[in-house]
Amino acid sequence: MDEKISVIVPMYKVEEFLPGCMASILNQVYTNFEIILVNDGSPDNCGELAESYAARDKRIKVIHKANGGPSSARNAGIEAATGKYIVFIDSDDEVSSEYLNVLYKTAEQHQCDVVISGFQTIPRNIIVHTGFKMNQVMQGKELVLSSPNVHSNNDLCYSWRYFYRTSILKKNHIRFNSNVFIGEDVIFNLEYLLASERVIAIPDILYYYTDNNPLSVMRLPFKPELESSLLLQHRIRKQISEKFGLLKNKNYRNDMANYYIKNIYRLLIQNVKNSSETNMNNELRRVVSHNMIVESVKEIGFAYRCENLKEYIYYLALKFRVFPILIKVHNREFRGL
Repeated sequence: MDEKISVIVPMYKVEEFLPGCMASILNQVYTNFEIILVNDGSPDNCGELAESYAARDKRIKVIHKANGGPSSARNAGIEAATGKYIVFIDSDDEVSSEYLNVLYKTAEQHQCDVVISGFQTIPRNIIVHTGFKMNQVMQGKELVLSSPNVHSNNDLCYSWRYFYRTSILKKNHIRFNSNVFIGEDVIFNLEYLLASERVIAIPDILYYYTDNNPLSVMRLPFKPELESSLLLQHRIRKQISEKFGLLKNKNYRNDMANYYIKNIYRLLIQNVKNSSETNMNNELRRVVSHNMIVESVKEIGFAYRCENLKEYIYYLALKFRVFPILIKVHNREFRGL
């Protein structure tokens, strides 16, 4: 017997994209599903559009709530879900007609708590696979450690490429942290995987991720909650990793440290440069002093992964806090970094 799947779709300022998203869901080969549309206080016509879909298809439910961000919207969907499995689809994205069919059959065939698939970016058409070992049933912690670059490859990112067993979420009280506005799915997925006994990653490209939505939070030049959110995310990621013994793995620790220097540190600096702050020297010193950066540099030592000598020189300046060099770089006096 085919089990019901709950498809949770948070909505906020996406009336332009919602018809395409809904068409791809309603076009699924697998048909035993419910769609839970969560109107997260959207100021456009998302709510009205959602109600019109619900009036035409009894499988569609609509939740209207005050704006609280994508985490609270997904959590509302989890509470309302009645399916054996849950998927999350962002309302500006689309899915293959085989999306639910392949994920469901894989989960049932292998009796897995989660299935992780590949995706394709739109409009650039970049194919992305996870770094996890493919087509092999593993315990959750084993799967996490099977990727040599689990952090820097963003293998824990994106809830929409994960197919979850609802009972695991509810039994372990796993929810999205509403205080983490960026990277909230990393914490969610890490918690879920570490609570799972049987997991599998597959190479199938089933999800089409729109990476050019101008209203996306990540496309804003300055994100006021970026820094506090990333600091909290790092703290929780480290706590979970320590609790489950992941930090005993040298490669796991080193990859996380390189990720926070190579990606997150640069993101923070760029955000500061786009803010209204005028004293870059003070802002740079403040960012560099965060435990997230200090601990990462200590873990890396001199083994920083980089592409050229200039980048390594910059890293050494960061490691030894040679602020005149750091300031010159961010004033673009160094080229090619």
